[in-house]
Amino acid sequence: MVTRGKILALDYGAKNIGIACSDDLGLTVSPLPSLPNRGKKALIQRLKTMVRESGIQEIVLGMPLNMDGSSGDAVKKVENFIDALGLELCLPINRFDERLSTVEALEIWKEMNARQHNKYRTVDSLAAALILERYLKEA
Repeated sequence: MVTRGKILALDYGAKNIGIACSDDLGLTVSPLPSLPNRGKKALIQRLKTMVRESGIQEIVLGMPLNMDGSSGDAVKKVENFIDALGLELCLPINRFDERLSTVEALEIWKEMNARQHNKYRTVDSLAAALILERYLKEA
């Protein structure tokens, strides 16, 4: 089996950043605790530490495109974040269409029990896990 390395997925939001990580083979996805969005600089520092400590080889960021596929203000914020992150990390950073991932995550969240909530930790990290699962299927 070919090892692709761990992939970190981010669901960038104004309040929180949902995070999920794959295993080295890209077979399983695990949600991680979301990070509060307290500014780009602090967030990038925490992600740099996470990348170094976890051996991340690639990052996937969900792109919040409009339903018609066009870009809006949310996409501009994510692009600005990607630009800043790219200056700090020497890793591939890929964009992935995340339309409706948060809506889907909220629907799934409502159906979960407390034990499942503990596994996925936050709706944001569940959305990141959905983004990463779709990315791995398409890659």
